[in-house]
Amino acid sequence: MSKFVLMAAAFAAFAAPVAAADLIIDEPIAYTDAGFDWSGFYAGLAGGYGSGTARSVGDVSGSITDTPLNGGLLGVTLGGNVQYDAFVLGLEGDILWSGMAGSTTCTAAPAYSCNANVDWLGSLRGRVGYAMDSVLLFATGGLAAGGGRGTITPDFPGLTNQFSDTFIGWTAGAGVEVAVSDAMSVKAEYSYYNLGSRTAPAGTIATGSSTVSPIVHAVKVGVNFRF
Repeated sequence: MSKFVLMAAAFAAFAAPVAAADLIIDEPIAYTDAGFDWSGFYAGLAGGYGSGTARSVGDVSGSITDTPLNGGLLGVTLGGNVQYDAFVLGLEGDILWSGMAGSTTCTAAPAYSCNANVDWLGSLRGRVGYAMDSVLLFATGGLAAGGGRGTITPDFPGLTNQFSDTFIGWTAGAGVEVAVSDAMSVKAEYSYYNLGSRTAPAGTIATGSSTVSPIVHAVKVGVNFRF
């Protein structure tokens, strides 16, 4: 009888922890959200306002005329990003219609007005950014181009009174982009454009040749759609 009691006690001592283990309820595993992923391609719309100066320097006379530029911008954007941890590398291109224009008194001929227009702006830029989940801070820079026109009013005798060309230079800027969904983001950025220089031949906007150099400061906002 004593042996039976001892065996029963030993069995009870072994079974108790097993039964208790069966009562333990497994907790669900919590997974941490990795955050928004900026990798991928996108296309979008952009608009804003630009201001600056179109400088004309007489190659012989040295006369300088700075014509102010002001006006709206509107266009399209195409680009792509690759994200490494919190760092984002990208390539972006855009083409913008420009309404920037202005007029001033011609320095060498005060009875006449020197007028300037920037009809479009385009760029192909690299982007480097730092992502804080759905917020991306970025710097950008690269190649820039623009279509520029200059005219003289009223018509100056012996001149064509107009000059137009495609200007090529560089641009740099910075901004912030915020993802509002997996498929859409909004952004704001500042861009500086140095569009280089072109020579206006003699007999166009001056009796001698002139070097024309446009500079633009632009503030832009936009919306991008990821695909």
